[in-house]
Amino acid sequence: MPGFRLIAPVICLFSLVFGSGCDTRQGVCTQLPDPVFGAARPKPRPQPLRPQPVVQAPVRTVGFRDIPAAWYPPGAERRWRAIVIHHSADENGGAQRYDQAHRNRGWDELGYHFIIGNGSDTGNGVVEVGSRWRKQKHGAHCKTPDNFYNEYGIGICLVGNFENHPPSEAQLASLRKLLLFLMNRYDLGAGQIYGHGEVGRTACPGRQMPLSNLRHWAGTQTQIWAGSR
Repeated sequence: MPGFRLIAPVICLFSLVFGSGCDTRQGVCTQLPDPVFGAARPKPRPQPLRPQPVVQAPVRTVGFRDIPAAWYPPGAERRWRAIVIHHSADENGGAQRYDQAHRNRGWDELGYHFIIGNGSDTGNGVVEVGSRWRKQKHGAHCKTPDNFYNEYGIGICLVGNFENHPPSEAQLASLRKLLLFLMNRYDLGAGQIYGHGEVGRTACPGRQMPLSNLRHWAGTQTQIWAGSR
């Protein structure tokens, strides 16, 4: 098994703001976010470089391997700074169905980067890679005044209405594996994982999505795949 390395959770420095998004009464996101950009953020004061000690992380097996090739972007990669978790708010769907629904609303393509199936259109726990991820294109899944979570947030949608029931165990297992991959590749911490409703005015991803448990679990994963970059 590949070696692991230590990552530290990073505290997100950006304010939580209101926005449009998934509506549990209608299913899937209903409005394409406009590209709104906020004021320029002040640059951090440069700090003097100091040699850092090499720390060998303790060996621990997390049980994940064999990352699908499709998860690796084929070209230049975007500077991702957050992960936003959604639910579809309906019980049947997949990337192809939602892509068509978004296009019917006038969107350019599927608004999410990843879809995790529930056994309806695709297998339970199957991770579909959206066209935006392959292009490393901004999302269209989480509108805020400064558009931060579309510009720099990876959108993951799990099929199902989690106001009514929790995600399946297969969906959660795939989500955890995907989160570990993304956290490692883009140096993200547990504090940079959000539910849509935590950064926008929406019930998405549903009250039975175990966000707190997911973040706690992510914070305990001190070892992830070496050589995944």
